[in-house]
Amino acid sequence: MVIKKTIQVIYAPGTFGNCVRWMLDRFYKNSNFKDVDSPWDDDGRVHGFEEKDYNPNFTRAHQMNGKDHSPDADAHKVVINFNLKDFLFVERCGFYRLPGHENEKERYKSIINFADASFVKETFGDTSFNKNVAKELTKIQFHNIKNHKWWNSMNKLLADKNNHQFDMYSLWNEDMLKNEISKVSEKFQLNLDIDDKVIHNVVNETKKSYPVVTRKRAHLVLDDIVSKKNTDCEELDIIEQAYIEAELEKIHDHIIFPYGTNWFKDTTQINLFLDTYPSYLKHMNPRLPWYNNINNPFYLTGRIDKSK
Repeated sequence: MVIKKTIQVIYAPGTFGNCVRWMLDRFYKNSNFKDVDSPWDDDGRVHGFEEKDYNPNFTRAHQMNGKDHSPDADAHKVVINFNLKDFLFVERCGFYRLPGHENEKERYKSIINFADASFVKETFGDTSFNKNVAKELTKIQFHNIKNHKWWNSMNKLLADKNNHQFDMYSLWNEDMLKNEISKVSEKFQLNLDIDDKVIHNVVNETKKSYPVVTRKRAHLVLDDIVSKKNTDCEELDIIEQAYIEAELEKIHDHIIFPYGTNWFKDTTQINLFLDTYPSYLKHMNPRLPWYNNINNPFYLTGRIDKSK
């Protein structure tokens, strides 16, 4: 069977989309990777192959137009699909798995560079790397992800029924992954020859990746805060911290967590902070649109640019 139209795998950065693209190529007839059983490079990504070795009918893209690897309007699209509740997980996949993000400072620098430079300078002053700034920018967006440009682009792709939706969660379950690959094969008449050893090697590595291992951690901590159960939480990264603080500020709309990355040892400390927050510090939160049913004129809109 000859592929008549390019098949493009589209995915949020870090969510294993290039691995899916590689598998489609690997299982297709006469693949240049037919003797390769595992796609992973030393950094746990699928970036170790030269572009010229891929079948040109299998390509990849992120969700934003005008960026590197933009969506191809003429291609069939296989979209790596996930639930909205895992937006935090998706953000952490990018935080840890983007090329160059092995270096902690580069992770923070990347977050700042994605924001509008004039907004960053006006709000925080001159900075190219600052962990506090990176956390605050993330927190602003967690307060209203509908104003997150990358999320809006991804959400449109996830909602488009013309796109084939590939279950991201299958990537750490062998039976589910085989089923998802089979669906792609059937839909686009690829007649893929799925190799169980390859499936095993893909799943084995994916489910060991740090974002997957810690995928539920922040949600469990937040549940324990609400239920007053004591749990250690000092290991949470700034993305998880920003998420939890944003969610708690929505619940307690007169409380603002301190700016910065000084974090709590356990959930008891967080509840003590919430329960004893001084009344004279309770005021409008600029990250939220309302305060005691009063429109907030200082609302940041969830954006990290100068848009109104």
